[in-house]
Amino acid sequence: MTETTLKSLKDLFLKKNVLDIQDVMNAVNATSRMTAYRYLKKLDYFSSYTHARQFYTLKSIPEFDKDGLWHYGEIGFSKYGTLTDTIIHLVNDSKNGKTNSDLEKQQRIYVQNALLSLVRSKKIKREEENGKYVYFSSDLEIYSKQIEKRNKVGSRKRLPDFIVAEILIEAIRSLMGIPQIDEVLTRLSKRGSLITHEQVKQVFDEYDLEKKTLD
Repeated sequence: MTETTLKSLKDLFLKKNVLDIQDVMNAVNATSRMTAYRYLKKLDYFSSYTHARQFYTLKSIPEFDKDGLWHYGEIGFSKYGTLTDTIIHLVNDSKNGKTNSDLEKQQRIYVQNALLSLVRSKKIKREEENGKYVYFSSDLEIYSKQIEKRNKVGSRKRLPDFIVAEILIEAIRSLMGIPQIDEVLTRLSKRGSLITHEQVKQVFDEYDLEKKTLD
């Protein structure tokens, strides 16, 4: 293993961002995957959580979003590692649990089999709600807070779609970064809207906006 070859591999990563094992083999002139993996181990790298971990990138390359995810086209990387480790983090970090749909939208990958495995191994919990499953933390303290929050949100009267739409539009327009309830309410008031603080807060809670950067 030469430093020149290792540098060539690193330079290729910096040029292409993401490589598969064949790319690595070609870069280091390896005839076996084992040799290619030895070179990879000399670099700080992430394996993709999508595509059966068949893609790689240097740890210095991804610009992770607030959930710790980075997508290069259809290829997903997580700073938490594997698909299951990432699901555990996202579920634990949620305010009121996650549905299968929530997680698939975030991770852009089919997660049902991974969810079933995590439930069976008791690494996350699930509860049935209106004919669908909601996934919660296996940590009892976090779980109780998530259940309390979900029950609180669920007990509220559903807002009309036009009110929800107005609030979401102003949340997107309000600023670059994480939207704030007071700023959204101020923007609504300036254009004569009668939407209340409680209604804005309800939408923020239901869409978990206080933790989201809106694009």
